[in-house]
Amino acid sequence: MFILILPMKVGEIKPNTEELRVMLEAGFILREAAKFDDAETIFRGCIELMPDSEVPQIGLGTVFLQKGDFPKALEVCQNAVENYPTSEYARVHYAEALLFSNQKELAQTELKKI
Repeated sequence: MFILILPMKVGEIKPNTEELRVMLEAGFILREAAKFDDAETIFRGCIELMPDSEVPQIGLGTVFLQKGDFPKALEVCQNAVENYPTSEYARVHYAEALLFSNQKELAQTELKKI
């Protein structure tokens, strides 16, 4: 069998809504299966394909939370809140990252903004 692979840029790929949903779901499943590198790859790709959504960015942050890389999780989740300041989803996960980073007072402050 012969497969031809053509180089494509991310901007040239136009998945539909259902395909994006499946990709996100795959990232969450991989995260739960402790396949953190694969989940990270999926979420990073989704960030490129979904620049107007905080969901893949938060998904990436939760990968770092589950890996125990709390500083990286905090960085990613804080970035999500900065990029999507009206997103309660982003704010809740940022507060979670703050809690895991032993910043309880800041986490409470963030949750009060909801």
